[in-house]
Amino acid sequence: MILIVESGSTKADWVLVNSNGSEIYFRTKGWNPLFLTEDEMLKRLNSYKDLSENKFSAVYFYTAGISHSSSRESLLKVLSTFFKKAKIHIESDLLAAARAMFESKPQFIAILGTGSNMAFFDGEELDQLTPSLGYILGDEASGASLGKELLRAYLYKSLPQDLYLKFSKDHSISIDLALQSVYKEAHPNRFLASFVPFLVEHQSHPYVQKLVRKEFYSFLKIHVLSHPLHQDYCISFVGSVAFLFQDIMSDLCKQNKLQVAGFKQSPIQGLLSYHKANK
Repeated sequence: MILIVESGSTKADWVLVNSNGSEIYFRTKGWNPLFLTEDEMLKRLNSYKDLSENKFSAVYFYTAGISHSSSRESLLKVLSTFFKKAKIHIESDLLAAARAMFESKPQFIAILGTGSNMAFFDGEELDQLTPSLGYILGDEASGASLGKELLRAYLYKSLPQDLYLKFSKDHSISIDLALQSVYKEAHPNRFLASFVPFLVEHQSHPYVQKLVRKEFYSFLKIHVLSHPLHQDYCISFVGSVAFLFQDIMSDLCKQNKLQVAGFKQSPIQGLLSYHKANK
C-alpha cells in the first residue's frame, strides 16, 4: 500500500494505492512546510479519515516549500512519526510536475499555480534555470502575482469602471481588510490568489487580457526566453493558472517560437502513472 501526495500552497491531492491496485483519492488544503508547524502538520494527518488504516509501505510526498533544509527536516520528522512503517520520500512540486509531464523527451517544465517555478528536465534530473524567489520577489504569472495586480488596481481605482463595479459586488473588500490580509494574516499568497477566479470569469475583457499577457510574458522572458536553448525543446505547463489561461499562454509561446507540449491542471494522474511504471 503506497501513498502519493502532490501539494502546492493552496491545495493538495492525495491518492492511496492498495495492494490489490484499487485507488482512493481525496483533496485537502495545501501543504507548505514553510508555513506550517510540526504540530499543525500532525494535527492535519490525524484528521484525515482515509489515512486511519495507515498500513503504507511507502509515502511519496511532493510539495512546495522544501528548498530550505529546516522545512524539509520538519516535514520528514512529521511524516516519519505518523507513517511509522513507511519509507518516506520527499520531493519538490517541480519534480512532481516534471515526472507527470515527461514523455521520453527532455523538456522545460513550468508551474503556474498559486506560485510559479521553472526547470529543465531530462527524465532524471531537474536543472532549475532561475531561482524561485517567492510571491514577494518573484512568482511571475502566478495566482498570487495576478491577484496582487488585480487587487492593487481595484484599491487604486484604476480598474475600468465595469470591472470595478463587478469586483466591488463580488468581493466588497476595503483597504483595511486588504492590508490586514496581506501584511498580518497567514498565507497572504493564498489570499491574493483567491482573486484569480474573477480574472478567469472575465478573461475575455481587454483589461484582463492585457494584465494576464503582461504577467505571462514576464514569466517567459525571465525564465524561458533567457535560456540559449529555449527553441530546441518543448515546454509543458502545470497548474490551474496555466491551464485556465492556456489560450493566452499558447498565443504568447507561438509568438516567441516556443513549442508547447501540453497543459495539465493537476499532475496527480501523471504521478500515479509514473509510480506504477517505476515500482
